Amino acid sequence: MIKVYHTNALTVTDVAEYSVYADGGEYGDIALRDTPENIKVGDSVQAFVYLDASEEIVATMAKPLAQLGECAYLEVVSSGERGTFLNWGLPKDLLLPFSEQIGAVRNGHFCVVYVYQDENQRPIASMKLHRHLDEHYGDLEVKQAVDLMVAGESELGFKVIINDEQLGLIYHEELAQPLKIGSKMKGWVKKIREDGKINININKLDRETRDDLEEEILTQLKENGGRLNLSDKSPPDLIYANFNVSKKNFKRALGSLYKKRLIKISPKFTELVSEK
Repeated sequence: MIKVYHTNALTVTDVAEYSVYADGGEYGDIALRDTPENIKVGDSVQAFVYLDASEEIVATMAKPLAQLGECAYLEVVSSGERGTFLNWGLPKDLLLPFSEQIGAVRNGHFCVVYVYQDENQRPIASMKLHRHLDEHYGDLEVKQAVDLMVAGESELGFKVIINDEQLGLIYHEELAQPLKIGSKMKGWVKKIREDGKINININKLDRETRDDLEEEILTQLKENGGRLNLSDKSPPDLIYANFNVSKKNFKRALGSLYKKRLIKISPKFTELVSEK
């Protein structure tokens, strides 16, 4: 069954000089656009199916920036009577109704939105993510790996979209540097709070990663004559510039090495313990 406003597997049925068609199932043969020159009848292709400006079902092999049920960071390109329009990689722009906007939305700016269908089955965008995404943990488990998009910033930290389905929070204290709105990354479920909301960490949680950081610290110490001009008191940005980790994780690694009696920690530097 063909899913409109989604990517579908289609079979090419006709290739002419100026047009290509694919099997659209219940919609019959549909025009297939943005095809490579070497396409031929019988090819199986991945194509996004949508309604064009003439209200006809068509498909394109160009990849849209979002499809139904997904979140995306899209540019505002124009305004109209019902709202503003976003570039989502298709000839027909995506409507962001005034009723689904938060704050000032201006041409040339970008915003994080969720794409869904209105009562007339038309795709529209919404900045009101809490209406469409769950803030409860659902089936998520602590330490589970997830896909993230940064949606916004608050006094506590950064709100992130989890797997296009849920909302979570990364606390400022967990970060070595601020995150960029709209950026995508991998993360892990750090904690499920008593109210069911989700705390996220983007620093890998496993023992192997922590061991790797300790080894890297030791390597840098040895390469620098046994002394490193960093300590558990150093600024987070300086730590991140050297090790690409948060200050919290760096302090944890230093603490582990100190307990093993491998290093000495001073306010402004760290030293290897001399072997006797």
